[in-house]
Amino acid sequence: MKIARIFENYADGLSARSIAAALNAEGIPSPGTGSGRWSFSTISGNRKRGTGILNNELYIGRRVWNRQRFIKDPETDKRQARLNPPDVWVIENTPELRLEEDALWHRVRVPCGRR
Repeated sequence: MKIARIFENYADGLSARSIAAALNAEGIPSPGTGSGRWSFSTISGNRKRGTGILNNELYIGRRVWNRQRFIKDPETDKRQARLNPPDVWVIENTPELRLEEDALWHRVRVPCGRR
């Protein structure tokens, strides 16, 4: 399974960039409807916003809503993500959706300067 491989590779010290490059070299399509190519941000995302595969709590059986909101910049007319305070997040335990064990989840959560 791709997700387990991504978690294991990252926990073993590979960077999100090198994992993305390997998946692209093997012709494994990325999730979603974009180009089908992996980028490092698809894997690493943004830790505070809970984006990216390595930060998606759904893989440990937790569904989180309302983590962020979008506002429109009046000067550029572009949407900008803003983190909501944790007390307004909606969290639902969904153990039936768990794909990763806590031990591996916590191994990828440890900050590493080279990633």
